[in-house]
Amino acid sequence: MNSDTPRGPAGLAGTPLAFDTAALRRVQGNAWVDPAGDAVVLDYFDLAPDLPASLEDLADLRARTSARVAESGMGLVELDTVLLDGMPALRQVVKGRDPGRESGMAYIGSYTIPRDRCGAVVRVQCFEGPVTGIREASLFPLFLDRHQGDVQEAMAAWARHPYAGGVTGGTPRNQAEDPVWDDRFPDHPVSRARRLLGVLARSLRVDPAFRDLPPFRYGS
Repeated sequence: MNSDTPRGPAGLAGTPLAFDTAALRRVQGNAWVDPAGDAVVLDYFDLAPDLPASLEDLADLRARTSARVAESGMGLVELDTVLLDGMPALRQVVKGRDPGRESGMAYIGSYTIPRDRCGAVVRVQCFEGPVTGIREASLFPLFLDRHQGDVQEAMAAWARHPYAGGVTGGTPRNQAEDPVWDDRFPDHPVSRARRLLGVLARSLRVDPAFRDLPPFRYGS
C-alpha cells in the first residue's frame, strides 16, 4: 500500500480520531452525550471533502461557506482554521431552527480534518432550552443604545454577517452570538457548543495513518 492510498481508520467509532470520553456517556456507536445532555458525534468520510474553498484562503472560505449555509436554511455563526494535534482543520459553528420544536435554536459546532480523498469530522449538537431568546432580548437594548435609538439602523447592524454582508436568507447570525457574551450566558447553547469544542480539542488525537495521507487541496 503506497502513501496515496487511504488506510482504514484506527480510532474511536471507526474514525481516525480519538479523545477523552471519561466525562461522556456513549449512546450509540459514534455518539456520546455530556452531563448537560449535549451530543458529540464522530464521522469518517471516505471521499474528497466538499469544502467550497482552500483552508489557506480564510476570507474566501468564510464568505463561500456563509452563502452555502444560508442556502441550506441555516446560518454560519463563526468559522476559523485551526490546528488539531498538529493537523490543519476547519472549526465552525452553525445555527438553525430546532427541528423538534416550534421555537428554539440548535447550534452545531464541528471540527473537520480534511485530507486529499477523505475526511474526519467531530461535531457537537446543543439545543436551546424551554425558555428561548433570553440572550438576544437582554443584549439588543444595549446594541440599540449604540445606534442612538435608531431601530432600523440597529436591526440592520444586528444581523449583519461579519464575513459576508450581502448574504441573506437562512437563519441569520446576530450580534448576541459573539463569544464575548459567553461568560454572561454560560448555559446558552452557543456558549455550550464553544466550550465543548474547546474541551474536545485539548485531548483530540489523530491516527498516524490518517496523518500521513496527502493533504487536502481545493480543486484537485
